Amino acid sequence: MILKPKSTTLNTKALLYRRFTSIEKSINLNALYYTVSDGQYWTFDNNILQFNAIILEQIPSQSTIISIEDNTMLLQYLTNYFKYDGNSWVSGQISEGVSLLNAKFNNIAKYQTNRYYFVGSFDYTIKGSIDGTTTQFIKGNKMALTSLNIKYFNDEFPLSVDDLVVIDNRLYSVENPEIVKKRMPKPFNIYFATLNSIL
Repeated sequence: MILKPKSTTLNTKALLYRRFTSIEKSINLNALYYTVSDGQYWTFDNNILQFNAIILEQIPSQSTIISIEDNTMLLQYLTNYFKYDGNSWVSGQISEGVSLLNAKFNNIAKYQTNRYYFVGSFDYTIKGSIDGTTTQFIKGNKMALTSLNIKYFNDEFPLSVDDLVVIDNRLYSVENPEIVKKRMPKPFNIYFATLNSIL
């Protein structure tokens, strides 16, 4: 009877990072509001109808700054009216003696970025030889590429194509994940994957 091995070698463990998609928001800071009563700078987000404080160091020199002197100045966006009460932005109403300005917003777009989180570590063995070659992802930019095949037994988090693996302080992308099912007599899986160096 062959038991499934718990630890394969005395190699340092491989570190697994898994990808997730993050939604980011981009603003250009072209138009800012300066509240005179407390000396704060604000941007207006027209998606959620909210003002966000900005620190002075973040403001580019070409920004247009609009001073809001007191709560008699109303900012209008579509059918919404806002005024600054000395502490925060609140809903306002049009009344006599109130100045009305159109709210300028800085939202450009939302975009996706790939981020990675640490999943865990696992034991592995190198299957076969380690291949070294050069590749050219961008014309004129030749880079060394190391490729190796690994074998491992960890059922907790099998590798997938979008994963990154760190072995001996070197980053690899995962290709061709494979599962071989065995039954001797208890069923268990053996996992294989090809790793290509990134850095």
